[in-house]
Amino acid sequence: MKHLSIDLESFSSYDLKKCGVYKYASAPDFEILLFGYSVDSGPVQVVDFTAEEQLPNQVLSALTDPAVTKWAFNA
Repeated sequence: MKHLSIDLESFSSYDLKKCGVYKYASAPDFEILLFGYSVDSGPVQVVDFTAEEQLPNQVLSALTDPAVTKWAFNA
């Protein structure tokens, strides 16, 4: 894996436009709902955390691997 593209869908009771990212993510009810990713420009996969799905180990490893270029959209 050389490239990992990710996009998150999240929920927070705080209004992101009014409070900013730090407070939005610090809300007690903040949660990541969906985690979309593509490996090396391949097909997009979506992990639905609301359905208790888990990220594949290769994606978890790639998130902290300095050799993998990450692209985060809407982050």
